[in-house]
Amino acid sequence: MKIYLRLLNYIKKYKTKIFISVFMSILFSIFSAISVYLTIPLLKTLFDNSTTVNDAAVGNDVSGLYNRVQKIFSDFILSSGKESALFKICILILIAFFLKNITGFFQSIYMQYVEKGVLRDLRYELYEKLNSLSLRFFTQEKTGNLISRMTNDINAVQSGISAAFSNLIKEPLLIIIYLIISVSISWQMTLMSVLVFPVTIFATSKIGASLKRRSMRVLKKMSEILTIISETIYGAKVIRVFRAEKFRNNLFQKENDAHYHLIIKSAKTSELTSPITEFLSILAGVIIIWFGGRQILVNNNLRPEEFLGFLFILFQLIVPIKNLTTVGNRIQESSASGERIFEILDHPVEVMDSENSADFTNFDETIVLKDVSFYYYPEKLILENINFKINKSEKVAIVGSSGGGKSTLADLISRFYDVTSGDIFIDDVNIKNITIESLRKIIGIVPQETILFNDTIRNNILFGSEAFNEEDLINATKFANAYEFICETENGFETVVGERGLKLSGGQKQRIAIARALLRNPQILILDEATSSLDSESEILVQEALEKLMTNRTSIIIAHRLSTIKNADRIVVLDAGKIVQVGSHEKLVKEESGVYKKLYDLQFNI
Repeated sequence: MKIYLRLLNYIKKYKTKIFISVFMSILFSIFSAISVYLTIPLLKTLFDNSTTVNDAAVGNDVSGLYNRVQKIFSDFILSSGKESALFKICILILIAFFLKNITGFFQSIYMQYVEKGVLRDLRYELYEKLNSLSLRFFTQEKTGNLISRMTNDINAVQSGISAAFSNLIKEPLLIIIYLIISVSISWQMTLMSVLVFPVTIFATSKIGASLKRRSMRVLKKMSEILTIISETIYGAKVIRVFRAEKFRNNLFQKENDAHYHLIIKSAKTSELTSPITEFLSILAGVIIIWFGGRQILVNNNLRPEEFLGFLFILFQLIVPIKNLTTVGNRIQESSASGERIFEILDHPVEVMDSENSADFTNFDETIVLKDVSFYYYPEKLILENINFKINKSEKVAIVGSSGGGKSTLADLISRFYDVTSGDIFIDDVNIKNITIESLRKIIGIVPQETILFNDTIRNNILFGSEAFNEEDLINATKFANAYEFICETENGFETVVGERGLKLSGGQKQRIAIARALLRNPQILILDEATSSLDSESEILVQEALEKLMTNRTSIIIAHRLSTIKNADRIVVLDAGKIVQVGSHEKLVKEESGVYKKLYDLQFNI
């Protein structure tokens, strides 16, 4: 219930619309009751020859009040004869049903504003939180799981909101009004009809607890299915290369069948509520029919039109009771989804601005790493006791074997992660005291795997900012050796590159990434194996563009191909997370027992 109450906090900004919806619910309940009550005088008009209510029947209890109201109403209806009474009742029934439906419509519409508004707010808050989390979070979570929480779980919350502010207000109100009318007709039959309600509530509460557990399992299984789908789309080429279609089909079928069986079990549990409630309600109805029939046939203390009117009211009671007994299930389902949503919203933000952080505009002197260590997990050491300095306008290359911590080192400087211990300084300012936005504004990154979005070439280059004119855009693409191929595409800068840039070659995507970095004119440049996955022709074009990009900039070059870093001012060699060598290319190749020499010999078959 704590999770559900937290979900309800999101409705506070919609209190005006909730008030209108609640007010319309009250009116809807009143007009619903009137529309049912009008069946009694209608039946009396059609089948009873008398024109007034027996005064002897008027007393001081609830039934007496009902009889006094009925007498006043009957006198008004029957004042001009039977035919006129029939016409009046028909008009009143028509008005009652019209008002019932119009108030029901507005109640539903205003509740839709609340439901859809809360879903919008939750979805945005969840998306905003995802954008604030460190990269560590995304290495631990499955893509399908995150997508499932932003779609299936968010949508599941909707029914819980309407349950609280529609069903929990409208249905009890209807039940109360119908019960008042039924008690005024015959308290004995009303008492008998409500004896079965505790049994119904007990049965549905047990079903609701089971439904929450099953809903959690269904949602988790759906996230696993979405992960498989996402991986299949992303890895389509690999699947075909290794002829793994059948393997993936079998994997998907297994998970899909498991989801099917889980959802069927959940559906059985959910659907069991309605027939149980209906059967118990009909059982009460049958008992009432028998009891009421005896009141007419044996005791002669109940008029036939009142008995039939009571039955109408009783069967009208079934609908709100059924709806009310499913509220618990809907709340349980919403709570299960809310729990998964709040797991992300409550996840701590590892990398964030400190209270003392300030903007940083110009990089003038050095980047210093002092005693820097980093662990992904307590048992997984990536970097240990790293110490070195990068001077302004210096080109520093970082090399080493795969998994040695090269990319992680660059990520720490960009503050995608925070160091486990030690400090990183830019111009003697700890980067933890620099606002993240201003830090990343002075840093440009060209990654190994170029990330392009399913948008135009223009928007991919301008990504995140439109503070550049057409001339800036064209100059950046020319420097990146990209302008010529862009002009040759179907729509030039307006060409849509497809999901992950699949319509472009690797070299073309990389040159767009370089243009994107060039346009922002970063003071510090990080090249993360920017040419490692390119063919020779593309590598030449990209390398030329990178040389232009590095001119007069402080550059950190993470390299796999040692041929691309021969002209670096210094080369830092990492091995098992530690710096083992530092020097120029010429110096390092002369150290026969050094790691760099071994890497160099392996690449050039020496």
